[in-house]
Amino acid sequence: MTRLALALVLAAAPVAAADICHEISSKAGWQAGAFPEGLVQVLYAQGFWTTRAGELGPVGTRGHGGDAGKMLFDEGVARIDPNAGHGALLVRFEIAGETRMMPWARLLAFTEQSGAFNMNLDRMEFRINEGDDLLDDNDGAITVCLRYVD
Repeated sequence: MTRLALALVLAAAPVAAADICHEISSKAGWQAGAFPEGLVQVLYAQGFWTTRAGELGPVGTRGHGGDAGKMLFDEGVARIDPNAGHGALLVRFEIAGETRMMPWARLLAFTEQSGAFNMNLDRMEFRINEGDDLLDDNDGAITVCLRYVD
């Protein structure tokens, strides 16, 4: 009886079907990533980029903070989202006929609170939080992934 119960629990556990990933370059504006419909268990990002290669060190999805972030703020460096850090990963998508944009960190927080969710947006767009005319001196990439379950 115990073996049967254990077998049923193990059989009912979700199994990761696939990770769908898209590499987002720091040297380009909005970049689209297509994602199939399905149940998503986890969102994650990996990699590093910088808004000034050779001058500022690499950062992750939250962008430049500390002294570097203050310097960029004081210089008035243009950002797409003034409420997100310089060099932060931004995400944009359309839902119910309205375009929404937010830092990756906010989307991640929403999905971590809700748990698994049904992906039905077809695509999302991503970019570094820096003005289009300032992308030439950037370096690096961040890969964004959605982990689907069966």
